[in-house]
Amino acid sequence: MKYFYWFIAVALVVTVLAVLFVPGVDDYVEQTFQIYLGRAAR
Repeated sequence: MKYFYWFIAVALVVTVLAVLFVPGVDDYVEQTFQIYLGRAAR
Protein backbone atom coordinates (compact mmCIF):
# COMPACT_ATOMS: atom_id res chain seq x y z
CA MET A 1 0.00 0.00 0.00
CA LYS A 2 2.94 2.29 0.67
CA TYR A 3 4.04 1.98 -2.96
CA PHE A 4 0.58 3.07 -4.12
CA TYR A 5 0.92 6.37 -2.27
CA TRP A 6 4.45 6.87 -3.61
CA PHE A 7 3.18 6.26 -7.15
CA ILE A 8 0.38 8.81 -6.68
CA ALA A 9 2.84 11.38 -5.30
CA VAL A 10 5.32 10.85 -8.13
CA ALA A 11 2.58 10.98 -10.78
CA LEU A 12 1.27 14.23 -9.31
CA VAL A 13 4.71 15.85 -9.25
CA VAL A 14 5.47 14.72 -12.82
CA THR A 15 2.11 16.09 -13.99
CA VAL A 16 2.68 19.46 -12.33
CA LEU A 17 6.20 19.76 -13.77
CA ALA A 18 5.00 18.77 -17.24
CA VAL A 19 2.21 21.36 -17.15
CA LEU A 20 4.63 24.06 -16.03
CA PHE A 21 7.47 23.37 -18.45
CA VAL A 22 6.07 21.55 -21.51
CA PRO A 23 3.84 23.59 -23.83
CA GLY A 24 0.57 21.95 -24.82
CA VAL A 25 0.50 19.38 -22.03
CA ASP A 26 -1.96 21.41 -19.97
CA ASP A 27 -4.68 20.90 -22.61
CA TYR A 28 -4.08 17.14 -22.59
CA VAL A 29 -4.18 16.98 -18.78
CA GLU A 30 -7.35 19.07 -18.69
CA GLN A 31 -9.11 16.81 -21.21
CA THR A 32 -8.04 13.69 -19.30
CA PHE A 33 -9.34 15.07 -16.00
CA GLN A 34 -12.64 16.08 -17.62
CA ILE A 35 -13.10 12.55 -18.95
CA TYR A 36 -12.52 10.98 -15.53
CA LEU A 37 -14.59 13.56 -13.67
CA GLY A 38 -17.40 13.17 -16.19
CA ARG A 39 -17.45 9.43 -15.60
CA ALA A 40 -17.41 9.92 -11.83
CA ALA A 41 -20.31 12.37 -11.97
CA ARG A 42 -22.60 9.91 -13.74
